[in-house]
Amino acid sequence: MTNSTSIHVTKHHHACVIVEDEATRILIDPGQLGSPPALAGVEAILITHQHFDHFDPDLIAKAAARSIPVWVPPDAADDFTHLDNVHEAVAGDVFTVRTLTVEIAGDRHAEVHPQVAGPQNRAYLIGGAVFITGDEHPAPPGPFTALVTPIDAPWLRATDLIQYVHRHKPHQVIGIHDGLLNTHGLDVARHSARTLLNEGCVHASVPDEGTVIEVCRDDD
Repeated sequence: MTNSTSIHVTKHHHACVIVEDEATRILIDPGQLGSPPALAGVEAILITHQHFDHFDPDLIAKAAARSIPVWVPPDAADDFTHLDNVHEAVAGDVFTVRTLTVEIAGDRHAEVHPQVAGPQNRAYLIGGAVFITGDEHPAPPGPFTALVTPIDAPWLRATDLIQYVHRHKPHQVIGIHDGLLNTHGLDVARHSARTLLNEGCVHASVPDEGTVIEVCRDDD
């Protein structure tokens, strides 16, 4: 685990966030619904699944060429077998990126089509504090402080999100996956986030691009 008492989550665009402490920066889900994030200072990239809004093959290849390690679900790894720095993200595995421990969970993308299975989805618990779900509601591998999860998606029902938050009661909920919403849609999403305050969390938000959120945690 990190020795820091706090971790910061920075919203980039849509589902893309940076999770970092004072020593380590990890980039998650740099997809194609916004400008590519800068790779300067990034020490690892984590991909939840291979939908275009979470996954940019060109950026992954660019990162790997810079010796930045990247973790992707097994079904997204075949196109990168020639790159030494691209690793399969296997549920149950644990690894460390400098000062931050990463625990992998997840199974498969939430159902969109009743007869067509979605891609594999991987969730990541970072630093024992920030749980990033990707596009499903997976069982977390351990306790966490902040939940980073979609606030809007074709597969997402409000009642499912409410039940998920009620079940796990994180201190903070950071709603992402809002890149297709117009101004009115964002207003609705932020209202939905506020309703989660009734489900056991203390803070809930849908941050704008560039917003930095501090996640406090106790030292282990």
